[in-house]
Amino acid sequence: MFPPWNHHQATFVYGPDIYDKLVPEDHILYKINQQVDFSFVNESCKDLYSQDQGRPVKNFPEIMFRSAIVQYMNDYSDRDMEEAARYNLIIKWFIGIPIEDSSYDHSALGDFRDRLGEKRWKKLFFIILEQIEDAGFAKGNQSVDATHVIANIAIPGTIGLIRQGIKAIMEEIEKVDPKLYEELGGKKTADKKEKIHTLKPEEKKKKLVEVVEEARAIRGKAEKLESLSVKQKIEQLNQILNENIEEKNGKIQKKKEHVEDKLVSLVDKDARHGAKSDSKPFTGYKGNIMKSDDGFVTNIIGTAGNTYDGNVLVPLVDEKTENSSKPPKIAGDTHYGSAENRYQMSLRGITIVAPIKEDFNPTGLLSQEKFVLDKTGLTCPAGNRTMISHYNEKEGTTVFYFKKEICKQCSLKDQCTKQEGRTITIGKHHELVMKAKEYNKTQAFKDDMKERAHIEPKNAEMKRFHGMARARYWGLPKVNVQFIITAIVVNVKRLANVIGSVCYLKTC
Repeated sequence: MFPPWNHHQATFVYGPDIYDKLVPEDHILYKINQQVDFSFVNESCKDLYSQDQGRPVKNFPEIMFRSAIVQYMNDYSDRDMEEAARYNLIIKWFIGIPIEDSSYDHSALGDFRDRLGEKRWKKLFFIILEQIEDAGFAKGNQSVDATHVIANIAIPGTIGLIRQGIKAIMEEIEKVDPKLYEELGGKKTADKKEKIHTLKPEEKKKKLVEVVEEARAIRGKAEKLESLSVKQKIEQLNQILNENIEEKNGKIQKKKEHVEDKLVSLVDKDARHGAKSDSKPFTGYKGNIMKSDDGFVTNIIGTAGNTYDGNVLVPLVDEKTENSSKPPKIAGDTHYGSAENRYQMSLRGITIVAPIKEDFNPTGLLSQEKFVLDKTGLTCPAGNRTMISHYNEKEGTTVFYFKKEICKQCSLKDQCTKQEGRTITIGKHHELVMKAKEYNKTQAFKDDMKERAHIEPKNAEMKRFHGMARARYWGLPKVNVQFIITAIVVNVKRLANVIGSVCYLKTC
């Protein structure tokens, strides 16, 4: 039941005056309480609680929302937050728990996070952002970047992952057919652990064969059961085997070729292998962040670790524009500077500022940039011109062909092509890219990119001080909630520190 809620200070048995002496005005929680209006939270979450059934709500949404801010600000676990809300006087005052109250159980924090879910947390994020914009901040030009976040799992090897698949299917068999479960070895089979680290290379290969054969045998027995849940676990086991195992000359071995979107773990099925660079792989997620030039996070979207950064730009921008203001300009690294992204942003009246990925030219021959395109044809570096072209409607590209008779007599033939005649493909959004290349030569571009560099400290702040270096939870929906709460925390913290400060925005 959701009864009316009174302001927290009125409930204290010693009265609110005591806090004039005990709560320092320079404390960050005092500043946040002064600058941010949290009264919207109860109303925004009211529909998640029964209005006329059950016991009255004790842990009001505003109390739990404020608790989430304190928890993520200090990188507390749920149990740490329970203790802080019980014994820390300033935290008790900020979140609105009566001084004589023993606080909530730590499970209430997880229940509140789950009750709200991704969409509701994002809604609250944008309401806070609206307050920040109303105060005169967070508008104008933006920057985008993605930062890696390590999954909260022990990453299994191939044998360990197959064991997870066996365990999952055995647990389902136990529910459906206990007799078959015992026949297949029961708990001993389901919970079997392999001490892989003690094995030599040849012993590991032999162990892999044993585990694969065991998995296939269990799968064969399970396929006879008429159970949808068992069939789902069979499909899961098949996925693991198909992505990790291959047979050559009748021998079972680890698959050597790269597998796209490979399942990493059954503990966290959404985590994926990704890479910060060619030499720095990781397993987990990416936080795709948009930040204003004055230091506020204006949107954040979590994705799997193997997501290409540039593919998240459009949803990142569209969600922000739908719920907030539209930026005139967005700066990012090379990932965001694709022709398609530039086109999509141009449709939205937004300018992309980003380096352009250099054309891949392993041959060392004359690059496409040396050719001059006009309205009717294409001219090569030697001055030869062609109007012969083919438009690919599906790809939106135009291919120009130079006649082999002309190329054969050309003085630059050896520097231009190893084929009989040169072909040049003009991309779908060629004019946008050419315009961007010209802009990227200017001082204005360099100045814009300097502003974009300030997003890195913001990423570091979220990871170093507020726990976003590693996922707290399993599964993308919950990890995304972690990202959103972290963004809320750095925003209210910055707003509280900026307003009334002697320094101002870009200099503080």
